[in-house]
Amino acid sequence: MNRQISIAVFCALATPLATGCGSQSNASTQSSNASVQVDGAKYLLAEEPQGAVGVIEARQLSEDGQDLVLVGRIGGAANPWVEGRAAFTLLDPSMLVVDPSEGMAEGQLCTDDCCATERLECTTLVKFVDASGALVAIDARKLLGVSEDDMVVVKGTAKRDKSGNFQLLATGLYIRN
Repeated sequence: MNRQISIAVFCALATPLATGCGSQSNASTQSSNASVQVDGAKYLLAEEPQGAVGVIEARQLSEDGQDLVLVGRIGGAANPWVEGRAAFTLLDPSMLVVDPSEGMAEGQLCTDDCCATERLECTTLVKFVDASGALVAIDARKLLGVSEDDMVVVKGTAKRDKSGNFQLLATGLYIRN
């Protein structure tokens, strides 16, 4: 009898913990993601910042924590977007294909596997961060009104990890017409 009561009490206590917490957590995460409202205008720059460098040069010369202005084209990957986040891959502007004899139209970006090695050194991840340094949890296309192949100038801070991987923690964006 005591064993049956103990099992019943255990099940009664464990079931809400096992099912309730997980589903409540997922529901609250989903609702908080859906309700996040960020004014993208605060990240859009009215004037192009001076001193922009390409991704290749920034990869070679920038140091962790350095203020930086990058210029490039959104792209360099089959899917340059980080879904649901204000982040994208930026391609050095020199990487445009300009020789139509290579089977691509003039100005078309090379994003297939044949260019993967070249793209590794000429792309970087740009992540838009808020005042606390956290990645903004809204898709960059929605937040900033940008599209793949847009030529942009991005202002931010260089971020290098212990392995030397390079990213830009962005605070402002100018879209070139």
